[in-house]
Amino acid sequence: MGEDAPDRPKVLVGVDGSSTARAALDWAAARADRRGLPLVVVYALSAPLARTANTEVLRLPPSDMAVTHGEHVLAEAAGHLRAHWPTGQVETALALEKPAVALTLRAGPADLIVVGSRGLGALGSAFLGSTSVRLAARAPCPVVVVHGTRDTSTRTRPQRIVVGVDGSECSRRALAFALEQATGAVDASLVVVNSIESPTPFAAQSLAVMSGQSPDRWPEHLARELIADMIEQAGADITDNVDVSVVCTRQPPADALLTEGAEADLVVLGSRGRGGLRGLFLGSVSQSVLHRARVPVAVVPHRGVHEADTDDQA
Repeated sequence: MGEDAPDRPKVLVGVDGSSTARAALDWAAARADRRGLPLVVVYALSAPLARTANTEVLRLPPSDMAVTHGEHVLAEAAGHLRAHWPTGQVETALALEKPAVALTLRAGPADLIVVGSRGLGALGSAFLGSTSVRLAARAPCPVVVVHGTRDTSTRTRPQRIVVGVDGSECSRRALAFALEQATGAVDASLVVVNSIESPTPFAAQSLAVMSGQSPDRWPEHLARELIADMIEQAGADITDNVDVSVVCTRQPPADALLTEGAEADLVVLGSRGRGGLRGLFLGSVSQSVLHRARVPVAVVPHRGVHEADTDDQA
């Protein structure tokens, strides 16, 4: 007997009835429609856990009012999708868990999770605070946090995607994801940003090549070489129809990404850069960009990170 076929990639989006959740729904639907992927719309009830006398952990049933409200939000979201994306494949899910856990448990490495930056009450605000950070850090797939309610459906300019790289494996995955997004668009430009904050160790060969240049230009020269190598490894063939530019700056990484991404359609970065603690925390740069950006931000996980945090399931 042959092996089971892998699950088809999908786009998951969390909704709660808020305006930013609607913006996330539209962003996710456009992405699913462009790629021909199914869209799964998730509403999280956040039903609490309780421990019995014999230490068994059980999830308490949600109230009828909470279930009715959740079903109403999902029905409204499905109706919106039918009106604007009538040919898309849409599934809805009423989850018992907290929002981040509900989405993470339903996601695989080839999927995409989309959420709004803030929502209504406890359910929605979870995406803005520590839960959104944990979702971006622990999800097995890229997570897009949609800020604001900007309508890009009538955009006439090329789509602008900004990605931050630092040479780490995680940033290589972020670059590959950004290239994929750019190539999937009809017309797009990709801006690759590298922050030169500290001196870079120089190999003898590099010193020889740069002997005719001013020493203060060496870090930028090496950074551009690094980025060119990263782009080539990510797949030069998929950049043929994408306008790729490189920005090397001495701004702090988060500031550089926010500056270049101020008018972008998407800012992409890895969950951790150099020196990050694998599987424990979202990097400080990622956290800063997530909380300060006013455009959609995609956080790409480190390879192999898929760790459910049982503390979040309470």
